Amino acid sequence: MTFKSILLQQNIFAALCLSALVTVAPAVAQTQASCSALKGCEQKFCEMEIQLNMAKQTGDNNQVAGLQMALDNARTSCSDSRLKDALTAKLAESNQDLVRYQADLQQAEQQGKKDKVMKYKKKLEETTSEINRLNDQLNQLELLPQ
Repeated sequence: MTFKSILLQQNIFAALCLSALVTVAPAVAQTQASCSALKGCEQKFCEMEIQLNMAKQTGDNNQVAGLQMALDNARTSCSDSRLKDALTAKLAESNQDLVRYQADLQQAEQQGKKDKVMKYKKKLEETTSEINRLNDQLNQLELLPQ
């Protein structure tokens, strides 16, 4: 095989991948938007079904089997109260991380370590964003009928 033929094959492969992505991406975005209208376990099932359908479209049989098993398990064991408990635990963990990063930032500032200051400011931003996201999810679960 010549270098030119290898490049041609790579270009054809890249074009096929791009074509598949352009075909699948709008459908995935539309489906994900419809999942956001759901709450709790129903939203979780919807999102898992999207992943399962994407795996089926790509022909990844191992991923299909794993996702199908996960979806079946979720359908038998998911409850909104369990989701709420898991979110509450994750929120508590994120709040602990936030306190730790604040202390680390303060120490880095006192020591004049600019690279560490930047690192912990970024961690604080990410953790605050995660806390807000978790609070939003928890608030949505609180609105569900019991």
